[in-house]
Amino acid sequence: MKIVVCDDHLLLLEALGLALSSKGHEVVGLASTPEEGVAAVAEHHPDVCLLDVNFPDGTSISAIHQIREASPQTKVVMLSAEADHGIVGRSIAEGAAGYVGKEKPIVEIVEMLDRAVRGQLAVEPSLLQRALRPQKSATDDPLWSLQFLTDREWQVMRCIMDGQTTEEMASTLGVQRSTARTHVQNLLTKLGVHSRLQAAALISAHGTPETWPAHLR
Repeated sequence: MKIVVCDDHLLLLEALGLALSSKGHEVVGLASTPEEGVAAVAEHHPDVCLLDVNFPDGTSISAIHQIREASPQTKVVMLSAEADHGIVGRSIAEGAAGYVGKEKPIVEIVEMLDRAVRGQLAVEPSLLQRALRPQKSATDDPLWSLQFLTDREWQVMRCIMDGQTTEEMASTLGVQRSTARTHVQNLLTKLGVHSRLQAAALISAHGTPETWPAHLR
């Protein structure tokens, strides 16, 4: 796995680089500012960019889109000293594939990077649900989290509503069965449900034709 690490604390930056290298990964860039991180990603096109959330001039959330533009295949995993569900939600909305705490051991950080590279959402489920519904008492819309679905996840939802099996879904989407399963799991995680049946029931009970994105109706 090729990795770019971006953090303004130089000791931590170098320590992360060494730790990731010791686990057999190729650290192709160390950056101390979001701008340097974007440049390193554009140069090396890594599998993943581990990006610190907080910098002296503010958060790095705006850099997520820039990184994705510079290297569309690169996954962005946010690194933070605090589990701020607001930041998690904004990061996911901008295209981040994961969020991991600085206090986690290197083994868990690597596991999150691996999950992101495999196309999974690399966020602890409880934190993700708080992020997708940050003010449940004020925002009691059961379909609140639909705003975080990608076009592909909406397509997966359509397959689920049509009662397709994993094999049928893979054929419809033109992907491998394992990829279809990953899309399904990401969808269920975002919706906060545990099964395809629950996902279908949620949309059937609360959705309307207008619930679906206009270009996917």
